[in-house]
Amino acid sequence: MKKMMQGVLGYGIGSIFILMIVFSGVLAGLLKLTDMEYGTLNQLALIVGISILAFGGGAAAYKGEQKGWLAGVLTGAVFVGAMALFQIIFENTMVTLPQLSYFGGLVLAAWLGGMIGVNLPKKTAKR
Repeated sequence: MKKMMQGVLGYGIGSIFILMIVFSGVLAGLLKLTDMEYGTLNQLALIVGISILAFGGGAAAYKGEQKGWLAGVLTGAVFVGAMALFQIIFENTMVTLPQLSYFGGLVLAAWLGGMIGVNLPKKTAKR
């Protein structure tokens, strides 16, 4: 269980936050430097967000080495919980029903990523 939690909190959440920061900059640059519309940007942000959560769930499960579905769900739930908490604290607004469906999709993506990540082949050192 300790190894799984290290995978979730260290590799899963860490990689999600790093990739979110990087891709936020990329999407902001696309919006600033191109004539991309907000509707297109929203669709692109949705695809990127789901992909990043799937990657984070996969990374957590790969490092946890067991129960990939649980590592993925925990990774998604911690990330979604942090986002909801930030919204409540900093924006002083509650989570709406459309946001709950979006958050559910993110947890589902992390869950699927975890199931894939636990089944990836492990590197072995050749002696």
